[in-house]
Amino acid sequence: MGSVAATGESMQETSSPQPADGTFEALHSLLLWRPAKAGHWPGLEMCVTTRAGGTSPPPFAALNLGVGTGDAPANVEANRARLRQHLGLGNYDWQRLRQVHGAQVLRAPGAEEREADGLWTDRPGCVLVVGVADCVPVFIWDARRRCIALLHAGWRGTAADIVCRGLDAMQQAGSLPHDLWLAMGPSIGPCCYAVGPEVAARFPDAIVADATAVHLDLRRANGLRARAWGVPAPQVAANPPCTACDSARFYSHRKLGPRTGRHWALAWMAT
Repeated sequence: MGSVAATGESMQETSSPQPADGTFEALHSLLLWRPAKAGHWPGLEMCVTTRAGGTSPPPFAALNLGVGTGDAPANVEANRARLRQHLGLGNYDWQRLRQVHGAQVLRAPGAEEREADGLWTDRPGCVLVVGVADCVPVFIWDARRRCIALLHAGWRGTAADIVCRGLDAMQQAGSLPHDLWLAMGPSIGPCCYAVGPEVAARFPDAIVADATAVHLDLRRANGLRARAWGVPAPQVAANPPCTACDSARFYSHRKLGPRTGRHWALAWMAT
């Protein structure tokens, strides 16, 4: 689990090091981030896109996959088509939600464009998608049976226990707690996420205080809830890059403002 201890150095804005919980991988013109632990299960694929490899001009440069922040729709569609092509998933069933910062988790396929913030599936060939630009993408998978989930966890979704809702869905599908693994993708870290007292009060075990502000550790908050639910601590990976620290590779709404792009977190099982 990521530490919540804060030092003067850790609160400074610096380049994010290569974290132990994930790796970067070049794919044609794209640069993807992958959870390190996911590679143990053949046929299971998870990744988060970065800014590299797209067609969008500044300030959305370059692989912006989200609409609604000012980028031309044609650029976004071209970027999405490039992603599908480079991943070789043009014939797969891509499932995207209308995200609302809630805690509902839906089964896919059949969830396309519905309002929710989490998806799960036991069907190979179904690509789960959530859009992020600071919020935590949470990957959940079963090490023994073919079942995966992908969640969008901002502070509201985290406070509403979306991680537990995702784990509940996996359990209802037949997964056992000791078989479940969880990894968090690139998201804003406690180094950069200052919050007000009304938000901090919801997360007493996952805040960091320095001399000037209170900072929220969303990764730790979700990890603590997953462990309390029953996922073994060694099977929770919560040390991805910080999107605000590494804004050269990632979009960050908090650092760059509303006119920035969106990444896609993706999870699927090969057919």
